[in-house]
Amino acid sequence: MEHKSIHRFIRIAQITLIFIFIVIIAGSIVRATGSGMGCPDWPKCFGKWIPPTDVSQLPDNYKELYAGEHNAVDEFNALKTWTEYLNRLAGVVLGVLVFIQLIFSVIIMKHDKRIFVLSFLSVIMVGFQGWLGAKVVSSNLAPMKITIHMVMALVILAVAVAIIYRAKKLISPALEKSAQPVIIQLSAIVLFFTIMQIMLGTQVREEVDVLLKNFDAAFRGDIISNLGITFNIHRSFSIAIMLVNFFMIYKINKSDASDSLKKLGKILGVVLIAELLAGIILNRFALPAPLQPIHLLLACIAYALQFLIILKVVKK
Repeated sequence: MEHKSIHRFIRIAQITLIFIFIVIIAGSIVRATGSGMGCPDWPKCFGKWIPPTDVSQLPDNYKELYAGEHNAVDEFNALKTWTEYLNRLAGVVLGVLVFIQLIFSVIIMKHDKRIFVLSFLSVIMVGFQGWLGAKVVSSNLAPMKITIHMVMALVILAVAVAIIYRAKKLISPALEKSAQPVIIQLSAIVLFFTIMQIMLGTQVREEVDVLLKNFDAAFRGDIISNLGITFNIHRSFSIAIMLVNFFMIYKINKSDASDSLKKLGKILGVVLIAELLAGIILNRFALPAPLQPIHLLLACIAYALQFLIILKVVKK
């Protein structure tokens, strides 16, 4: 009976993790399509729980009516409005899931109290993330708030991975073999590098938004040449990240690590190659919008895998 409760909790935690990725990619789609202000108010959208599909459903003075302290309302665009609205719905579903996860963590708390603590933190952080999302809208997509929003998403993702890892250990408590110090050091370095790279990518995305807002979209092909030093660092830093990651994967495969850890390293390698290819295409073909969410999603998957590797090799 206890194993059934743990298995049930693991399934809920895994669904929650999937929805974290869905929320991340939904937010990226919102940015790539310029839909961040598709709903100028929060939590409603144009004052409605179900947003309009046509401008005729809005009052004539809707721009003045929904203009806040910092944001001027653009012309109504149903696609952008619903893109932002679906992003918010995904966030609501995630909020419900982390609350359900918290309830089920109480049942298995006697086996591992930290799972309950982490589940409680998830509820707090997802709630904070929702509040921060409202502040992002009210600030008319202020760059600093967007960056903090991304950092919180990474923290929430790490906690979700830790919850599943600890819950699975209750079913299969076998420990990993002691990792070589160099693997432990490399695992910390690659995770730090990935976080920095994602933050740099967020800054690049902000520069792109400014360029698209200030210049005609017909000149999208010239965006790359007009990006600043941050983009050059982001592009060059990817080489260092690849080298360190694959060196870590090589050291794991050459060590007496468990098969599960070696498999994890190989999966990470495949994700990193896909991420590199996505970055090359973005660079060569003027940042095609459909590929931008995929680029971020792959980076977040790599981050989650790297964090899981740390959990496996660092005992304390």
